[in-house]
Amino acid sequence: MKTLIATAAVSACVFASGAVLLAQRPNNFVTPGAKTKAKDAEVCAADFSGSAKAIAGWQRDEALKRYGRDASSYSGELDQLIPVSLGGSNDPDNLWPMPDNKEYGIAAKRELEDKLHQMVCAKEITLKDAQDSLKKDWTKAYDRYIKGALNAGSK
Repeated sequence: MKTLIATAAVSACVFASGAVLLAQRPNNFVTPGAKTKAKDAEVCAADFSGSAKAIAGWQRDEALKRYGRDASSYSGELDQLIPVSLGGSNDPDNLWPMPDNKEYGIAAKRELEDKLHQMVCAKEITLKDAQDSLKKDWTKAYDRYIKGALNAGSK
């Protein structure tokens, strides 16, 4: 009996951790990611991100509607799957209401975006590869480029 309860508890934790990670990624049918035609040299220019337009009200409202959120009462973070700093756009296809969580939250995604931007500008990764890693699964990209780098540095 104890073994059955322990097995059930472990299974619940495994499934719950998977659900938490899934919740930290946008629905790729609703938010496939949208980018501009910016090239590596453009995104690496000092004034590139500062020249981006703010998200328009209609873009915000459409992105929230796609996730079944009421735009008039939503006060959470609206995230660009591909950030402007990596050539992302404000198109609703690139926006999603990002839940915050300790390990894979807003701060972690911003850290990853900064790291990928640095890598693109240092020509360690292509802009397309950086964009694709965010579109495919930003949490896995975080594990690879942030956690992996931390683990490699501690050895």
